[in-house]
Amino acid sequence: MKFLLIGAAGYFVNLAVFGLLLKVGVPYLLDSIVSYFVSNALMYLGNRYYTFSLGHEGFWGAYGRYILVGLVVAGLNAIVLAFLVEIAGLYAVYAQAISLLLITPVAFLLNKRWTFSDRAAPQ
Repeated sequence: MKFLLIGAAGYFVNLAVFGLLLKVGVPYLLDSIVSYFVSNALMYLGNRYYTFSLGHEGFWGAYGRYILVGLVVAGLNAIVLAFLVEIAGLYAVYAQAISLLLITPVAFLLNKRWTFSDRAAPQ
């Protein structure tokens, strides 16, 4: 439930940033990457301290892993987004909303198993 709460907050931040950037003329694929990493940074803090209660030790190492997962997820999001906009003909904001929902399980599994895993922390 905690992951879902943080994810929902990140989802709405992402869509807000995406909509704002789209409105000022940023191309939707660049927009999706920027908005993803804005929400990604906020979700890292929320997941680290609230969802997984990890404290400060190993912060930067885990953040490095989180950024790597974020790159994978942002890439997947851009692919799905481009498909939904270019092939399915959806408006970019709606396509972003759908794409984020589709890639959330991938982000959760990668972050739970690698980024925030006890095995990933230095011993």
